[in-house]
Amino acid sequence: MDTDDRIWILMARTLSGEANQAEVEELSVCFKHDPELRRQYLVMKELWGLESDPYDTIADTGNEKIHVRNILKRAEEERVEEDETDEAPKTIWRFFTGKSMQLLYAASIAVAAILFFYHKPVASPAEKGEEVVAVKNGSRTKILLPDGTSVWLNGDSKLFYDSTFNGKVRRVKLVGEAFFDVAKKVNQPFIVEAGDIRIRVLGTAFNVKCYKDDKNIETTLLRGSVEVSKNGEESIAASRILLKPNQKLIVPAEEDLSLLPEKKDFKVLNLDDKLKEDEHIETSWVYNRVEFRGETFEELARKLERWYDIKIVFEDAGVKQIKLNGSFEKETIEEAFLAMQKVASFKFKIYGREIFIKSSE
Repeated sequence: MDTDDRIWILMARTLSGEANQAEVEELSVCFKHDPELRRQYLVMKELWGLESDPYDTIADTGNEKIHVRNILKRAEEERVEEDETDEAPKTIWRFFTGKSMQLLYAASIAVAAILFFYHKPVASPAEKGEEVVAVKNGSRTKILLPDGTSVWLNGDSKLFYDSTFNGKVRRVKLVGEAFFDVAKKVNQPFIVEAGDIRIRVLGTAFNVKCYKDDKNIETTLLRGSVEVSKNGEESIAASRILLKPNQKLIVPAEEDLSLLPEKKDFKVLNLDDKLKEDEHIETSWVYNRVEFRGETFEELARKLERWYDIKIVFEDAGVKQIKLNGSFEKETIEEAFLAMQKVASFKFKIYGREIFIKSSE
């Protein structure tokens, strides 16, 4: 049984008064390791109209209750509805009596409300005329900019852009990772600012990866051409690098980039030009795949945290240096870790949305 399914079963059985003491204690452990589950439980409790749950598993504060009611009120206003065409697996439903089945239905509404308000892309003005789109961990989204440019945003990413693009250039700022398919406008260049670098294009398709906790800033070009320079020094010819299709530029994120072309530690890599756009590792996330080749477990952990919206904790340093290759698409996080265990020696335990990893020795 999937771990998430088990948690929902425990919550429904506890609220309906059908859980035994062992199940109540199991649920309490899950709440301790994942505070977000506690909030989801409160939403279920509020939906069911219970002042207290049968086992007093959670003592909710006044602020939490108000917060939950606000979520439900907003969900009702936005008419967040459950997709009635999706049938729950029979292996789950058969464990429930009528009351707990109704509670599981309430749980599905709670999930819809929480996912809608905590994981949907957020667009809000940061400054006059500026828009911000933010994407949470575990989510990905596609947006269309005012000029017709398509942008795919990966988890834990933010894009800042002008709401009109009326100036001489179309300027955006990226924190995180995004794939751009830029609408061509010869007289109005498209500028991406990512960390310390500036990427100038006219019309092209490219990926930029610039997370705050990554060691490098990566720019991968698939079509067209881009010019990369240090912010503030784009007018200096010696500080500009021109990328061609199927090339990737890797720049240390914390280095002084003022003499970028002369530095020995930046890299321009040639990608396999025989691959289709949806076959490159660098853009696999756009096509709902997470791929990795020769990455250490520590490097991969950051990618998996963004992909699955989880927290990975290494209990010993040796495991961090294990190198892994693979690809995940529809696998659950438990299935992904079981697959990695077949090629690497380590142990793991899942508590809610936290995963603890240690050496198998």
